[in-house]
Amino acid sequence: MRVLLLTIGSHGDVHPFIDIAAALQRAGHEAVLATNPLFQQQIEKTGIAFESLMDRVDIRDLIRDYPVMDAVWGPLVVMRQLILPDVPALVKRSRELIRSLKPDAVVYHPILFGAPWACQLEGGPRTISVSPSPLLWCNPRDTMVLMPGRSANPWKWSVQMDVVIGKLGMRLALDPGLNRVRRSLGLPKLKDQLRRAATDADLNLGIWSPLFRAPLEGDPAKSVVTGFTWHDRDPTQQTPDPELLSFLDAGDPPIVFSLGSTGVHAPQRFFEHAVVAAQSLGARALLVVGRDQPTPSNMPKDSRFKAVAYAPYSVVFPRASVVVHHGGAGTTAQGLRSGRPSVVTPMAHDQFDNAARVQRMHAGKMLRFYRVTAKRLAKVIAAVQSDPACLETATRLAAGLRREDGAVVAARCIASGWSEGPASAEPVDKTVPRSG
Repeated sequence: MRVLLLTIGSHGDVHPFIDIAAALQRAGHEAVLATNPLFQQQIEKTGIAFESLMDRVDIRDLIRDYPVMDAVWGPLVVMRQLILPDVPALVKRSRELIRSLKPDAVVYHPILFGAPWACQLEGGPRTISVSPSPLLWCNPRDTMVLMPGRSANPWKWSVQMDVVIGKLGMRLALDPGLNRVRRSLGLPKLKDQLRRAATDADLNLGIWSPLFRAPLEGDPAKSVVTGFTWHDRDPTQQTPDPELLSFLDAGDPPIVFSLGSTGVHAPQRFFEHAVVAAQSLGARALLVVGRDQPTPSNMPKDSRFKAVAYAPYSVVFPRASVVVHHGGAGTTAQGLRSGRPSVVTPMAHDQFDNAARVQRMHAGKMLRFYRVTAKRLAKVIAAVQSDPACLETATRLAAGLRREDGAVVAARCIASGWSEGPASAEPVDKTVPRSG
């Protein structure tokens, strides 16, 4: 079986596709991953065939030039200013790849709107959407945090209201422009295209753990919650493991501070606050500050503090005392898998929802990024450190998550197909049962 995988975005959008492609190859299938050439070296070092989907774009430059990480407007900026203008070119390139590779299935990130259109126009390879976040399924029966200011435990009516507002906003922002492209391709108009991209494929995969968000009535008709994917290696920029382990094992477990692969390029004074907070707690600290980013101006020169550009979270998080992170989907998964309590400082996008779920699970606490000061950060870190129930929950969740491999389940679903409906993936459904 030949599978073409298409994705755009940051490490958090690319790493799951690397993991799924590798799982497909281990199962004896042929996998080709097409994305931003920024990730070419990383993908090829993993042993996966790479194709260019677009011109090379540096995520750091985008965040510098656009308010991508704005809590309120960030999602609209990404969709309207970064994705929408490139849809015609992405459709064209996707069609070229389908013609040349002749895949049996095309696996795509929902924000790559033109991928299913290209499949339709080129005669119908099976379509599989891969949603990293429960928000993309936008199920009103879910307890979701769609708006930055919502409580971690929103009322049911507020969730339903936010779903309506969110759908209307995205419909107004995206549908007119997307339908202009569809008309130029001879395709009919569609409504609610962001939701459709995540839920209307031949198979819709939610690559999160059922322990994080279980399958629900109202999820897409042909869907599987696979479990989290775990790939987190980037040999092009990560600090070597021996160097990391030498620091981590040189004293008490440190606090690990990170803002993922996107937030690190819009950190404001986060890392300066992190240094002061760790000092006030008498703690060691590892700061993951991002590629080509300066170390904090107040960084101590003693051996109790270390700053690195990139580190595999699977290596450093389990050796932390507390993990402080921004709440990106992949980072949240690694935080929960580590067995260490988290302090989540959401900045934008799905991060508020991820932070709320961590807090509701009692595996950590949320402190919104715009409220971060050294004093508040130290207070929340101390609170999770002194909460035995939080550590107990984190330990218990980690034991369950370490038995999961979402990439393997996703590869099995992709290979088994849905040509005969959901019953054809019965072995997967027994592993990850649907409710309702």
